Amino acid sequence: MLNIGLKPEETKLVKDFTLLPLLLDVLEKNRQTLCRSDLKNSDLTNVIIDRLQKAAIEDLSEVRKDMKKNNLKIYENRRTELGVEVDFICRGFQHKLSILWGLIEAEIEQKSYTYLGLNIADKGYLQ
Repeated sequence: MLNIGLKPEETKLVKDFTLLPLLLDVLEKNRQTLCRSDLKNSDLTNVIIDRLQKAAIEDLSEVRKDMKKNNLKIYENRRTELGVEVDFICRGFQHKLSILWGLIEAEIEQKSYTYLGLNIADKGYLQ
């Protein structure tokens, strides 16, 4: 999709505004799964989830402020079989952003590693 007339930072704001709530959904689902399991170190895992949620909420708050400052308004956000489609207005013009589920998963994983101060490039070594 071409984003004619959009600055890269505007596209990033819309993308972050879309991805951060999805990250929060994933973290809450993980917490619920954790509560149903019998892990030995569930307290530690809960602390990690709390840390990730706090960082995501702080970022989402900043994204909202920046969107308002840049006059970006999302008026529709749809989950589809292929991914997420976002319709928004920027400087009076309508735009659409589509993000495939594979990219969403990769971005969410990358943000999670970053929030924890880890390098995703080391992922294979951490397993």
